[in-house]
Amino acid sequence: MKNPARIFCVCLWLVLLPGCMYARPASETLAGSIILPEAPHEEAPPPQPVLSAPQSVAQGDILSIRVSMQEGLLRGLAAELTDGAGKKVLSFTGFRFPAPETADAWAAVGGISSVQAPGDYGLTVSAVCEDGRRVTLSSDLRILGRAFVQEDIPLNQAMSSLRADPDPRKAVESRELWTLLTTINPSSVYHAGELCLPVAEGFRETSFFGDRRTFLYTDGGTSKSIHYGLDYATPRGTPVQAAGAGRIVMAKERVLTGFSIVIEHLPGVYSLYYHLDRLNVKEGQMVNAGERIGDSGFTGLATGPHLHWEVRAAGNAVEPKTLLRNSFIPH
Repeated sequence: MKNPARIFCVCLWLVLLPGCMYARPASETLAGSIILPEAPHEEAPPPQPVLSAPQSVAQGDILSIRVSMQEGLLRGLAAELTDGAGKKVLSFTGFRFPAPETADAWAAVGGISSVQAPGDYGLTVSAVCEDGRRVTLSSDLRILGRAFVQEDIPLNQAMSSLRADPDPRKAVESRELWTLLTTINPSSVYHAGELCLPVAEGFRETSFFGDRRTFLYTDGGTSKSIHYGLDYATPRGTPVQAAGAGRIVMAKERVLTGFSIVIEHLPGVYSLYYHLDRLNVKEGQMVNAGERIGDSGFTGLATGPHLHWEVRAAGNAVEPKTLLRNSFIPH
């Protein structure tokens, strides 16, 4: 007869043996549940700028864009417009322009030339983030055509000579003005809303934006030009007011435009006032919208008393009347 005690010990050893031979994994708890290995930590993608731009504009319109960030800051912004062949037709620089519910917001304002061919263009915006990343944003833009007036302007002997005769001062003043109108001061954010008329309502417009002009000289010669602004038939001495707040960057007499004033409203955005009888402001002076800056007159190349009013953006002349009902930078 086998020893019962010996049989019990062997059975107990067989029961305990599997537990002794089985090594519990570190991931298995005493209760038998499994703890999965922790997934690798994935960093959130860096914040991206968002572009807001129109789908279409017309010849002579403002082209205004905005770029915003929900997180982080931008250090710079530049935009350019290219045609179907990839040729650059416009470039303009951005500036900080705060907007609600954004960590940072920038804007850039350019002008579509009245001679820019209608068609489809590509808008490319380069944004520099605070961490040094350069992000390229793009959008399609269609330029629409606009009708312009054809105009013949006979000149008397004095006006023919003033326009046609060589004069080194005209070349110097032209270069000086172009340098001024293409200057970008990123901190010059003075007026982003609608403009007001520079003269009281009721004065007749005698020439329009974009008029295709032919000057007729007394010797039978001719020359062609484009009218870059609006002309108002104002009697000599009519008060002229600033169309928007800004800084006076030019207040002087010029050969062709007579007593002239240029006001900077935004980086690269200016309004111009020509043929004045007198100047009420000085260069460097700050003015408010509606503030009297001078009186209309009959100076420079003029066939009668009037005010010439002009607006430029990134060097290009734009239709001033559209800015009487539209802001430079839409909300």
